[in-house]
Amino acid sequence: MAKKKEPSLGDVLEGMNKRFNMVFTELQKNDTRFDLAFRQFRSLHDDIREIRTTQKADGEVLDEVRETLDSVAKAVDSDAVTVVNHENRITKLEKAFRVR
Repeated sequence: MAKKKEPSLGDVLEGMNKRFNMVFTELQKNDTRFDLAFRQFRSLHDDIREIRTTQKADGEVLDEVRETLDSVAKAVDSDAVTVVNHENRITKLEKAFRVR
């Protein structure tokens, strides 16, 4: 039976360098992936900030519209009450003229 040859220190060093290079290459790939993920999260964060800003501006406009509509509704209600009062007065006057 043939005796196995013991690896030399150079062989061991070369094997370790290959392993370290392989690990280093994989770490570089992971770094690239994490960098891409970070940029995507940053972009998403910026988009969310923009949406919140837009929602705030839209909310302010809607509040102004609501205030205006409330004012218009009060004016219309007031006019409706006036019309009903005039209608009652006209009805009374018509009855009064018919009686004569």
